[in-house]
Amino acid sequence: MKTKEKIDYAFSRIKELFLLINSWARGVSDKTSEYDEIKKRKQEIIEDLYAQIGELNRVWNEQELELTTKEYICKFDELKQRIHELEK
Repeated sequence: MKTKEKIDYAFSRIKELFLLINSWARGVSDKTSEYDEIKKRKQEIIEDLYAQIGELNRVWNEQELELTTKEYICKFDELKQRIHELEK
């Protein structure tokens, strides 16, 4: 690559980065399809986590696995924390 080509390439990359920064600074609007996809996927993950909590409760109540109270509480708290983080 010649020096001019390198400079032109670097300039185009810098311009692209500024456009990305500008779009990030403005935030994602509620009307974009990307936002809808992200929101839908987050809801699917939350539903899966609630299903995992339900399964954990079932296993705990039916004593299928030898879970100590501490293990149960740790797993339950971990799942609830993940749900809380996603719902923000």
